[in-house]
Amino acid sequence: MKGILDEITADVLDIKSKNFQYSSTNLVPSRHDTSLTFERGEDKIGKEIETCVLYVDIRNSVELNRKHQTQTMGRIYSVFSKSMLKLARYHGGSVRNIIGDRVMIVFPSKDCFTNAVNCAISIHHVSEYIINSNFKEVEFKCGIGIDYGLLKVVKVGLHRKGVENIDNKNLVWVGYPANIASRLTDVANKTINNSSVKVTYNPYNYGNLYGFPSFLGQQPIKKSNNFFSDSTVTKIHTKEEFANSLSFNNILGICYSGGKLIRFDKIESSINFPPILMTTSVYNGFKKANPTRNCITDNYWKEISNHKIKNVTANVFGGTVNWKI
Repeated sequence: MKGILDEITADVLDIKSKNFQYSSTNLVPSRHDTSLTFERGEDKIGKEIETCVLYVDIRNSVELNRKHQTQTMGRIYSVFSKSMLKLARYHGGSVRNIIGDRVMIVFPSKDCFTNAVNCAISIHHVSEYIINSNFKEVEFKCGIGIDYGLLKVVKVGLHRKGVENIDNKNLVWVGYPANIASRLTDVANKTINNSSVKVTYNPYNYGNLYGFPSFLGQQPIKKSNNFFSDSTVTKIHTKEEFANSLSFNNILGICYSGGKLIRFDKIESSINFPPILMTTSVYNGFKKANPTRNCITDNYWKEISNHKIKNVTANVFGGTVNWKI
């Protein structure tokens, strides 16, 4: 045990002490790229590419596995993986990761907006009209997310001889676009509960609290012991924000960070996300390259306001779009 732990410690120190150098490319790197390195004792060489990345994921795969026979799900996964590989290649992309029911596709920089969106449309079309029609006992759906930006690519793994060699090497895609595309995929083709909490409260009367005139627009102090303003404020919190705003005091009991809590009410809401989601940068790039396409002129892609997708600050467009064959 000591030997393997010492070896891993040496690897950690080696990687920590060496620089990572990146060269620009317009083509999608593969793990067989000999210019990518992970050798010990050398600076690590990676590549960077500014392009579109697409993720696609089977919806409700855990529930599907619970409800259907292993043979059926084996066929579903085989059909799904083979279809994604063929569609990626047809639209100029490269599959760079398959993890069970999730596939990552990266596109060369040239025409990446058009190719990525076309690939997404094809994936939805195959999912909805081919796989579903042949596996009627399974409610098969996919969620698709696309983002654009700079991706850094590094090779990870070990040299191994024989059949184990390929399974001990892979590429890691470092960059915000891969994370955002994955986040979009998480909610695409799903109904997401967006419940929030409406809080009514009297804000703190800062003039009385700190001994100087009120500033922030509070009402004038009326009583020497009045630590709360007479005004009433209403604020909308996410459930997490509301939980974080509460604390408990042995004397005062439950306390609200904004002031004196009067009441709170839960507001139920939900968003039905379409099967294809993309960030504004992808939509604008696709629109610029394809101004006369039907999906642009007829506004098939709609901006999703107040989407509240985790870690996604950009505006998001979505649609249910397929090919007319």
